[in-house]
Amino acid sequence: MRPLVVIASENPASLNIKEALLSLVPQLKQHEAGFWSSPLFDMAQYPGRIIDIVPAHDAECYIFASTHRSESAKPCFTAHTPGNYGTADMGGEPKTLNTASASRLAAAIGKMKELSDASSLKWEVAVEVDHHGPTLSRPCLFVEIGSSEAEWSIPEAGVICAQGIIAAATAAPVAAAAVGFGGTHYCPKFTRTILSGTPLGNIISGYSLERDGVSEEMVRQAIGKNDCPITRALLDWKGIKGARRQELVACLEKLGMKWEKA
Repeated sequence: MRPLVVIASENPASLNIKEALLSLVPQLKQHEAGFWSSPLFDMAQYPGRIIDIVPAHDAECYIFASTHRSESAKPCFTAHTPGNYGTADMGGEPKTLNTASASRLAAAIGKMKELSDASSLKWEVAVEVDHHGPTLSRPCLFVEIGSSEAEWSIPEAGVICAQGIIAAATAAPVAAAAVGFGGTHYCPKFTRTILSGTPLGNIISGYSLERDGVSEEMVRQAIGKNDCPITRALLDWKGIKGARRQELVACLEKLGMKWEKA
């Protein structure tokens, strides 16, 4: 099996990235309506909200080409593992993380950072914490253009995001990775961690820990749902409130997981 790039037919950034992928990868040929294949990866287009799409095609992993929306509307490129530490307000199953792929997340972020810095756009590149749906049985990743309608259809942005997806699809597996706990939604500390050469799988925000508590089951999911062994947990120390920090450290130590400050 190969990775599958997921395109949402009602998502403007997704369609922009699709056209860039078809231009960048000449081997990507259409085999049936809404399905393309190449030696590197396959691509399929589905209707509906992208956070609700459960792909009909089996694959090694799923890489979603998507919009990113924020109140600030700041132009940026983002990537993250989908999944819900707590409630499922935006698709997927509650209290269910997905299997993260640290190698693919690092490859996407690294390539988009390299190309954005060298481009006329020079947009910020950020890793986000785990959030929203869908919930899938294979490793999955969102790679996104943000953060408003003004950016989603810019061809140059589509090419940069497509190159990030190609890098993710072709990334070599890593022997081990860390998981991240704490920080804000855009977790700049963990973005720097990844860009400096430490791959990260699931990343759980400080506000999720505060809102939903430190659950041994969810901490086990964060450690266990990864496509490579997790050898340590990195804690954004100031990004976790005191009581929750103590609970998290106790939980990690109970599970025998090494931890350190990020």
